Amino acid sequence: MEQIAMYLRLSKEDEFIRDESNSITNQRAFIREYINKDKSLRKMNVLEFVDDGFTGKNMDRPDMQRMLDLIKRKEISCVIVKDFSRFSRDHIEQGKYIEQIFPFMGVRFIAINDNYDSNDYVGGIGEIDIAFKGILYDFFSEEQSQKVTTTLDAKRGSGKYIAAYAPFGYVKSPEDKHKLVVDEYASQIVKRIFKEFLSGKSMYKIAETLNLEGIETPGVYIATRENNENQLAKYREKKPLWSNVAVGRILGNEQYTGTMVYNRFKSENVGDKHAKALPEEEWKRVENCHVAIISKEDFEMAAAKRSGNTCAGAERKHETHCLTGKMICGNCGHRLSHSYAGRPKYYCAKHYLDKADGKCNISVLDSTMEEVVLKSLQLFIDMWVDSRKIVDMQREKQAQRLELAEKHLLDMEKSYERINKDLRDAYESYKLGMTDRETYLEQRKTYEQLLVRMQDNIEKQKAAVSKLAQVDLPEVAGFEMLEGQMKLQKLNKEIVDAFVAEIVVYDRERVEIKWKFRDEFKVAEKGENCSK
Repeated sequence: MEQIAMYLRLSKEDEFIRDESNSITNQRAFIREYINKDKSLRKMNVLEFVDDGFTGKNMDRPDMQRMLDLIKRKEISCVIVKDFSRFSRDHIEQGKYIEQIFPFMGVRFIAINDNYDSNDYVGGIGEIDIAFKGILYDFFSEEQSQKVTTTLDAKRGSGKYIAAYAPFGYVKSPEDKHKLVVDEYASQIVKRIFKEFLSGKSMYKIAETLNLEGIETPGVYIATRENNENQLAKYREKKPLWSNVAVGRILGNEQYTGTMVYNRFKSENVGDKHAKALPEEEWKRVENCHVAIISKEDFEMAAAKRSGNTCAGAERKHETHCLTGKMICGNCGHRLSHSYAGRPKYYCAKHYLDKADGKCNISVLDSTMEEVVLKSLQLFIDMWVDSRKIVDMQREKQAQRLELAEKHLLDMEKSYERINKDLRDAYESYKLGMTDRETYLEQRKTYEQLLVRMQDNIEKQKAAVSKLAQVDLPEVAGFEMLEGQMKLQKLNKEIVDAFVAEIVVYDRERVEIKWKFRDEFKVAEKGENCSK
């Protein structure tokens, strides 16, 4: 039986809009009613995907990723949402899925409130409307995000705690969810960490002792306390361990002194996954917000001791190694840690942090792993990749990217003209007495703000088109063509990310490389592994 994905999303922006129609319950009822009225949809098995509390400005949402994974496996043939903004507020990302990925995968897409059904728009009809509405959503998200930030800062400034979960050592008050109260058990662990550190014990030794005693990490403890079954399921597969980093986070958390600290990070753009750390002089503090677990004197003593450690706060002296994030311990499943001390190497930290497990004594040099991956990847390319075709394909894809960029630029310019026309029409309506001055001024303000933002986006798109038009692709980055064959020059992050899913290290003599197959490399077989 064919399956339809019903996708629902609610974020903090929606909470402050206070639009009841956007609630998860109402989205669900709205979409269910639509499905029940459609004969073809009624026959399909309905799967529900819900991301509650996630921004629409990026695709990094748990159930969104789960849904996309099923689409990749061709287990879903239709996606239905209340409107485009529930799916994504990034109009470029939205367009990529609606105009390219879903049609390629044979997935029907329906946005009910926007009267969009991909079955009715074969051949690209309606793409201008999508681009136009995407720009409006993009503008709305930017504006709404500023309102949300202002509101949240006002709440924090008045001493209210607004994060989803209380920090380790505290719980939210049953009477007031914006107030922190002491968690008797977890607070004892926090006090113990400070006491042992101030008595001379290193963060590493503190972590080792906590692991030996079977003390739950903050993540496991909070997930258990909040009954977060999704998170607990992940922890059952791979038990988290205390580390010197986890201990350091507790020692550096000023909230344990009863002070709320906020405005420590700022996103460059709305919906950015990573925020930029602000200098400490820009942080904001509200003292005596909740009961202190640690005295200010002890906290300052711990901070002074940590700052005296030459490793603490040191700037990174090395670029991230190209295999970082790919290396997995074959015995315990944890990611291997990386060290630049001495001869750079990867090692399993569990061997040092969990003395009860004697199997994870894994340590491999960077140079050894680079040689293994380089040889295996070259063998993989020689066996499965048509080298000549790749360069031609890259040129063809570059031409397609340029064509698509030019099309988006044209769509944006047409949308700009439509807004300009709406502005002129608003003025004509005012002059003819069809609208009052207050209404016209509000309309003009909105249109002019949109036009400024759209013009900025158009200029950026023009620059992108110009840059794409000047690109030449005589060879694929990181490779060179020798006698008709593609030869690896050296490993880099781009090549590793393109080809390698993960590298499982069992011991120095046994390494399994799991390849990541992508369409542009014309791989013959999926799921093939290369081992050395």
